[in-house]
Amino acid sequence: MYREMSEKTGEFIDMMFERELFDVVAKPNKAVGGYCTYFADYKSPFIFSNFNGTSGDVDVLTHEAGHAYAAWLCRDFELLEQMSPTAEACEVHSMSMEFLCWPWLSGFYGDDTPRARFAHLESGLVFLPYGTMVDHFQHIVYENPTLTPAQRNEKWAELERTYRPWINFADTPFYSEGRGWQRQLHIYLYPFYYIDYCLAQTSALDVWRLSQTDYAEAQRRYNIFASLGGKKTYTELCAVSGIADPMKPGALAEITSCANDWLDKNC
Repeated sequence: MYREMSEKTGEFIDMMFERELFDVVAKPNKAVGGYCTYFADYKSPFIFSNFNGTSGDVDVLTHEAGHAYAAWLCRDFELLEQMSPTAEACEVHSMSMEFLCWPWLSGFYGDDTPRARFAHLESGLVFLPYGTMVDHFQHIVYENPTLTPAQRNEKWAELERTYRPWINFADTPFYSEGRGWQRQLHIYLYPFYYIDYCLAQTSALDVWRLSQTDYAEAQRRYNIFASLGGKKTYTELCAVSGIADPMKPGALAEITSCANDWLDKNC
């Protein structure tokens, strides 16, 4: 897939395999999770995951490969601190790569490829209100530290009705009572690190939108964005690469319109 995608991605993936920079198969007593890290002394990214034979394997592989590819593009930066941009920009690297892999998904899914693409695009759209809701909830909690557990649940339930009114939790007490926020690890461990995913998803959806009509141009813009590392701010990276800046009013309009049209045609 990566050899066919471009000369650069081919060089990148060959290096990853030659240096055995993967640990992706689930094993007894292995730590959980999936991530990409970077060994600066060797100018090498490393991908860690736990494959379990589901579509999540493809999601994790293409997502973390986006992080790894971006790190590899910036491997010769003089200042290590400039290699990585802010969190939301880093997630553009990974989420966009997921979409740039669409032309090769048949190698993973075969006859189920249309369904896999539909599920991927739909989940990207559905995530936006949920991710925004998590951020909203954190603002409420930090602004009101004396809220009781019951009051926190009440606030979450209220946000559910605002952000995801189409979901009926009536038969599931854990969710209908507003306790769903307790399963979101970020709320406990990473304060305010969630809206980053929403911002990045918006930019990644714009890469997907462009790839539907001009794949080469979408990839070119992605490479510009990723190759600058942390030398520019997120909005500056969007401006110089031509990828949608979610901070601008109306940024979602064209993206969601294109996505909805695609989903309607492929449902």
